[in-house]
Order: sequence, then structure tokens, then C-alpha cells
Amino acid sequence: MMRVPERFTADDLLLDRQIVDVDGAPVGRVDDLELTDPGDGAEPVLSALLCGPTALGPRIGGRLGRWWAAIGQRMRPYDDAYPNRIPVADIDYVDHLQLQLKVSRDQLDADRFRDWIRDHIIGRIPGAGP
Repeated sequence: MMRVPERFTADDLLLDRQIVDVDGAPVGRVDDLELTDPGDGAEPVLSALLCGPTALGPRIGGRLGRWWAAIGQRMRPYDDAYPNRIPVADIDYVDHLQLQLKVSRDQLDADRFRDWIRDHIIGRIPGAGP
């Protein structure tokens, strides 16, 4: 477990960190953080890690960020334009290189973009089928 000096923020420790599942398979990178307000004037609490183009686009900002997020939204199902969300409860530990999860990547929504590409683009190429 990594010791955290007080001057670091969640952004410093988590953003752009490689995410790997319980088996060591890569899942993606942390593109943004989801915070929830517990109310009663308390500090916001980290509730989930967000990854994918719809999370990274707003963080990039400007024309490039809007373009990146728009591509991500167009490549997703119509009923789901939101970033991939990994609940904090699924995090096992964070070290200086990566973030290890307690679950397998098959239990996450992180492969939706890859699955969409396989089904709608790669799968339509002649000879790409099983």
C-alpha cells in the first residue's frame, strides 16, 4: 500500500493510473473521478473511477475534448452515453504504477467500447468472422 503525503490530492494519486483486474489484465486508465456529496457540509467522497472517451473528453476541454467525447458517445449504445464507471468498492490497492481491482474485467462495463468495435466494425469485415 502506498503512503500518501498530505499535500497530494485524489487527482495526483489516481488520474491517468493504469487499471488492472484481479488477474493482472489491463482494464484501462483512470480518466476522471466521481465524487458524491454526503451532505451536512461534509467533504465530497470518492465513489467511482471513470474511464473511457466520454470521461476523458471533458477533462481535456476545448474543441479537442468535445470532439473526443462526441466520438465516444457515437460509438456507444444510444441508451448509454456515460463513462465506464468502476465503484470504489472494487479497488483492491493503489501503488505508484497501477491500480489493482478485486474483480475480473469480465465483471465490469469497461469493455463495452471494445465489444462495440468488434461487433459493428471488425465483425463486418469479410473474413473476420469465426
